[in-house]
Amino acid sequence: MKVAMIGWEYPPFKAGGLATHCYGLTRSLADKNAKVFFFMPKTKHKPSSDKKNLKIIEVGESEIFPYDRPDSKEIEGQFFEAVYKYNALVAAKINISVKNDGKFDVVHCHDWLTMKAGIAVKEETGTPLVLTIHSTEYDRSGWLYPNQWFIDIEKEGMEKADKIIAVSNFTKNVIVDKYGISPDKISVVHNAVHPIPEGQKQEIVLFLGRLTIQKGAEFFLQAANKVLDYEPNTRFVVAGDGDMLPRLIHQSIDMGISDRVIFTGRLTEDEVKHIYGISSVYVMPSVSEPFGITALEAISAGTPTIASKTAGFSEAFKNCLRVDFWDTDEMANKIISLLRYDPLHRTLSSEGRKEIDIFTWDRVADKTLDVYNGVM
Repeated sequence: MKVAMIGWEYPPFKAGGLATHCYGLTRSLADKNAKVFFFMPKTKHKPSSDKKNLKIIEVGESEIFPYDRPDSKEIEGQFFEAVYKYNALVAAKINISVKNDGKFDVVHCHDWLTMKAGIAVKEETGTPLVLTIHSTEYDRSGWLYPNQWFIDIEKEGMEKADKIIAVSNFTKNVIVDKYGISPDKISVVHNAVHPIPEGQKQEIVLFLGRLTIQKGAEFFLQAANKVLDYEPNTRFVVAGDGDMLPRLIHQSIDMGISDRVIFTGRLTEDEVKHIYGISSVYVMPSVSEPFGITALEAISAGTPTIASKTAGFSEAFKNCLRVDFWDTDEMANKIISLLRYDPLHRTLSSEGRKEIDIFTWDRVADKTLDVYNGVM
């Protein structure tokens, strides 16, 4: 099987879960003898492959990150132009490859950034189009003022795809309800994780993610303020970067807890593994989270996790605590319980690590191959 996969990020360039997914999936597909050609923009980080069936092809250059949004009139033209240009370059590159070396069996795109290229390849060569939806514009906007430009691209891609892979039933329902796509066209394939070693646990409660309205870090700080009334020695770590960072720093100052909150900014891969390993509790308070690979990563490191009910992870994983993202009283109660009660902490840690064994990239690759075979 020969697959043209189009993405926007790949380790060592990593802005979010999209890179983690593409890395795990492409390598597992290659191990199963699928020949994968992964197309992405050039970055200063040179990606490479040690798999004979996996070739990474850089096309053009772009300053746009996978989760960027045109937030001012001045950059809208430049933003849109960059996205269109990359898609046109990739489509042309794939079409030349088809003429020189024969057709691909399937073209596989990830999220809105690559949909135009996938559509162009399908229309030019007749190659079946598979589309994985990791998040929608409704998720990224926190369901507040979604941008119609993104929605229109997403809808066109979903309508023209031969099959859609959603990372959760939560996301499948959004695709059906907001984009009018038949549920029969959508397969749900939950994400997976490469396990992270456990470290020496400290009294640290961790939030890790992009600091955007979607991820709910402001609710994490509200809960932290309440926890500190009962567990004053606890440290809260907000790991990540994003447009909300200045606002979150001011929020911690206004609440009088800035001495107990550490804002790390963007972390390296090794630093991410370290903070997962030494944290006692991980909180994912997302307003809208299609899946949430970070929760799997935390649990793999032996860190009990509290997850928003509006996260695809919550539907797929049993050994975690769930909370409404807006209910900071209950969030604080659950954090305190995990800090105080060792039997609860130990049980969620040990049972969670057992359950993690189900969430492998081999399983994701097998289910993805089933989708490929269904459209060929």
